Amino acid sequence: MTSASDSTAEELSKLGINGEWTANAPPSLQKNLQLLSPDQVELAKMLVDMGQTHLFDHWADPGTDDEEKKAFFSQVTKLDHSYPGGLVSYIKNARELLANSKAGKNPFDGFTPSVPSGEVLKFGEDNFLNFEVEGVKEARRAAFVLVAGGLGCSSSRNYYTDMFFTAVY
Repeated sequence: MTSASDSTAEELSKLGINGEWTANAPPSLQKNLQLLSPDQVELAKMLVDMGQTHLFDHWADPGTDDEEKKAFFSQVTKLDHSYPGGLVSYIKNARELLANSKAGKNPFDGFTPSVPSGEVLKFGEDNFLNFEVEGVKEARRAAFVLVAGGLGCSSSRNYYTDMFFTAVY
């Protein structure tokens, strides 16, 4: 009769836990692999293969913060399933967009802006007030991001800042 740990070890060995990819994994991830389900190990492998090893740089040894590690993979699983093509596609797309931005490519070249059809609202009219009531109801579920400062540098400086400000209203 095999024990649960023997069975888990056998399942993990099928995934290539001691394979080539673990050589590229941070030691902190290597130490914690036994905490992960086979599906989570596959996600870890994908993250390592995609150059995302920094995500594991500060993981504690097994036995410390294990629930947080499992919660991390729960989030990774949701993200992988929610983006078309999974996180591999997301990472590749992000890299391409950043490279294009760095090269000065405009993703909107060739597009012509147009005014969409819709309602013309005049302040104070009944239709305006009706839409305002609906908008206030929906605003509580909305997020607003005010982007300013470009890359965090100004024309008087030749360096980038690490200053970000967030406020919740």
